[in-house]
Amino acid sequence: MIRDTSLGEIIAFVTVARLGSFALAADELHVTQSALSRRIKKLEDSLGAPLLDRTTRSVAVSTLGKEFLPKAKRIIEDYNRSLDDMSELVKVRKGIISFSCNMTLSDTLLPEIIDTFKATYPNIRIRVHEDSSPQALERVISGQSEMAFAQLGEPHPELDFEKLIDDRFVIACHNSHPLAQAISTTWEEVKDQHFILLRSESGTRKILQRHLGSLYDTLSNDMQVGHFHSQLSLVGRGIGIAAIPSIIRLSRRDLDISIIPITKPTISRKLGIVTYRGRALSPAAEKLREVAAAVMRGADPTSLP
Repeated sequence: MIRDTSLGEIIAFVTVARLGSFALAADELHVTQSALSRRIKKLEDSLGAPLLDRTTRSVAVSTLGKEFLPKAKRIIEDYNRSLDDMSELVKVRKGIISFSCNMTLSDTLLPEIIDTFKATYPNIRIRVHEDSSPQALERVISGQSEMAFAQLGEPHPELDFEKLIDDRFVIACHNSHPLAQAISTTWEEVKDQHFILLRSESGTRKILQRHLGSLYDTLSNDMQVGHFHSQLSLVGRGIGIAAIPSIIRLSRRDLDISIIPITKPTISRKLGIVTYRGRALSPAAEKLREVAAAVMRGADPTSLP
């Protein structure tokens, strides 16, 4: 049946048809004439009819062969085009990368990562899933994303984590706030300040609760918001102060906000690149990972103004 036909048999037929000679075709394909004849015979048996009319002196394409010849050429062209496309993919000239990015990195470093990557690989298409870190990790596990730029809280048996940023928590306050003049502060010193907190389901809030314990419960709790942008916007109006990961400041440099280091304890979260253990990245994704790692390593949240 036709499904058993090999590409080599089709190439053999097209070559003989083009050259009009088994001897010349055998030389071009670097096979013996008997091997070439077997390939043609097998193709003819699959199709159920002769493709070539043979005489002792010449060979000509049969009626059926003339109908099949354009299709055979197209099969070869499609095959070669597919190989070229795969070659381009391996050379990172084409393709699609699907990855996840948590909201913090989406708002801060992702534009620089993509801009840097696109400068070298402009034809790679990018699909970004902006998620919370837990959602981003789930996409990697399920195979929807090749990798994630995110936070990995607890080690996971199916995931590898390349830590690139130690994102320390700091206090954000308006430039007119008394804290704005402080070189640093402690949690005990600011516990009576008017805090703008994230809602209870926030993973970032849970990090603070885990490290501060009962001290966290003493922070003012009359205003809660869902996102860092809301926190910073309110801080920028002088409505209160907020404990934020320092890299968040990159997303709102337009606000009149001061960033104060806070210790006792020093709290941080780890940001980096998450991949599925044992699953190789595509060539394009590997190049993006290299770019992202370089950008993240170059970001020093502790030096932000």
